[in-house]
Amino acid sequence: MDRPNRSGRIASWFERIFGKTLPPQIPKPRSSGNFNTIFDYNNPTMLKQLNEAKRYKKVIEDAARRYDIAPSIICGIGSRESHWGLALTPKGPSGRGDFARRRPRGERYTPEPLDGPGYGRGLLQIDYDWHEIARIGKWYKPRENIMYGCNLLNKSRNFFEGKTNINLNDESLLRAMLASYNGGATATFNAIKAGKDVDASTTGRDYSKDVLNRSGWFQLHGWG
Repeated sequence: MDRPNRSGRIASWFERIFGKTLPPQIPKPRSSGNFNTIFDYNNPTMLKQLNEAKRYKKVIEDAARRYDIAPSIICGIGSRESHWGLALTPKGPSGRGDFARRRPRGERYTPEPLDGPGYGRGLLQIDYDWHEIARIGKWYKPRENIMYGCNLLNKSRNFFEGKTNINLNDESLLRAMLASYNGGATATFNAIKAGKDVDASTTGRDYSKDVLNRSGWFQLHGWG
């Protein structure tokens, strides 16, 4: 619920997600609202990912504060992208994913990456073709990888907040940010303008919904 007025205001759903500043007399919450999840509390696959995510808890919390993104959202992205490193080759923050060959795009002009296959780099799967850090940066270091990924989310938020020809409510803005992480901000914007689902340009056409589902599971385990 959005705030009714400046006095006795109620924190909006967006504020609970991103931790916007409340008046001084009200402590600033670091909760994120509640996301539904279809995963059982003791889902064995997710529990393994939880154990991995705990290794990066401080970095996740630092990124959450810096970019006003709920820790559970970051956890959901890491789960979707790499199972927090468990789905990568080799497993862990220095692993790679997305090995299906594709034509050169972005800033890649060679048939395959010069340093070997795997377009997705690290825990949040930064794409080799589009991001310099994935080509020559320290993408294999958890802090650099997670901070970079969260910065991309923040840029997407700024992108959509700057668009005056679409009107997104708080939940739609969050879903647009997440969809952009996978499918690109321009493609997501065009999908919204065309009246399509926000996930229309994402892998599996379910990226934001799936991330929020995973985020909800992490919330059950204490991640705000």
